Amino acid sequence: MHINTEAARTSAVWLSMLTLSACATVQPDARLPRVRELAGEQLGQNIAWARDAQQEQLLKSAVNRLLQQELTQESAVQIALLNNRELQATYASLGVAQADLVEAGLLDNPVFTLTWYHGSAGVAPELSVVQDFIGLLSLAARKKVGQAAADRVTFEVASRIVGLASDVKGQYYTLVGDAQALELAQQVVSATEAAAELAQRQRAAGNLNLRDQALQQAFYAQTLLDLAQAQAALAADREKLNRLLGLWGADTRWRIPEHLPAVPRELPSLGDLEARAIEQRLDLAAAKKQAEGAAQAVNLTRQFRYLGPLGIGVAYKREANGDHFAGPTIDLGLPIFNQSQARVARAELELERSRQQVTALAVDIRSQAREARTRVIAAHQVVGHYRGVLLPLQETIVGETQKQYNGMLVGVYDLLLSKQGQVQTARQYVVATRDFWLAWADLERAAGARVPLPVMPDQESAPDNEHGAHKP
Repeated sequence: MHINTEAARTSAVWLSMLTLSACATVQPDARLPRVRELAGEQLGQNIAWARDAQQEQLLKSAVNRLLQQELTQESAVQIALLNNRELQATYASLGVAQADLVEAGLLDNPVFTLTWYHGSAGVAPELSVVQDFIGLLSLAARKKVGQAAADRVTFEVASRIVGLASDVKGQYYTLVGDAQALELAQQVVSATEAAAELAQRQRAAGNLNLRDQALQQAFYAQTLLDLAQAQAALAADREKLNRLLGLWGADTRWRIPEHLPAVPRELPSLGDLEARAIEQRLDLAAAKKQAEGAAQAVNLTRQFRYLGPLGIGVAYKREANGDHFAGPTIDLGLPIFNQSQARVARAELELERSRQQVTALAVDIRSQAREARTRVIAAHQVVGHYRGVLLPLQETIVGETQKQYNGMLVGVYDLLLSKQGQVQTARQYVVATRDFWLAWADLERAAGARVPLPVMPDQESAPDNEHGAHKP
């Protein structure tokens, strides 16, 4: 009777554990709110995971509404976050990480064994149900390892979102800069075409030698080549942005503004950029979670290295003569040949590697922050030099040449050449403006979050008349 009581108690223990562990379910999107908290608030954008046809249709409708308007840098980023298929595929790793976390909190299934003994006295069946208790003893430690791994994946996905947003910003600025530069290239073509036509008429009239006519024709031919290259660059960069936005077919007919946003006159303080990057970079947070999980794995491996399989359960046996026996059973593995030396060494080396990777990434992040800050400051100075020195000088040159032309002190070619120089300087100014915004996008990537720029009430997008680029 005592044996039967012990068996009942043992059965109740493993049965209750089995019942509790069976209650665990997997919610694939359970970690999405944390991703929204990490990346969505930094970017100020909506993040959604389309897991069924209805959700896909809702996201498609939102994208279509954004495409009906002129594409801005903010709307381009939002479209990418909703419609980029690679990003949507990345969200599945959140569900995988959540499934692994749930599995880390589950016990191994009990093992049922049935044996039939055949002898001269008849058949004697024996059965047992055994639960591995090492899984129970290590459950808390395995949950910590699983939690660290799930957190790492969460930070990695959030970092991927921030990285995609940075890629879209950079490509958007490149495309708008291409379009603005193309417009100025067309103005240069118009100016050189007019000069080439005039030279041809003067040559036909005998007022211009062959060398001077060929010189004007060469200028015109070169500008046609430059225009063709600018058109090809614009088409290629537009397709690159289409890929980032996940667009195809009729959805690729979106519109962009005519000009890049104006570069602010002053930059915010960037002295603490390194510290902010170390605090905000999500890839560094993911690397730290990797190291944390490795440390938990080392503790788990060391703690249970000498414990082999430990199964506790209940056994029942009926003898051939009809006698019945029941009682607890124990399966114990002896660590004679394998004492987990390799597993411990592997776990310790993984920990060392992950810690070194954290340090290396932190060093890289500091360097990236310094480099990005230097590029932004240099690009800002270049834009200021064009805006404050070169563009006004070109405007003065054109104005004075126009006066001399009106007084018949210089010829028409001098006037056309001065206008060509003005437009070329305007194109270089556009390139400098584009380079500033590309450098700023890289700075925000290095910082791991948006860096606000000062708002100037009198600052508007740079129109053609700001840099004097009129069609001649």
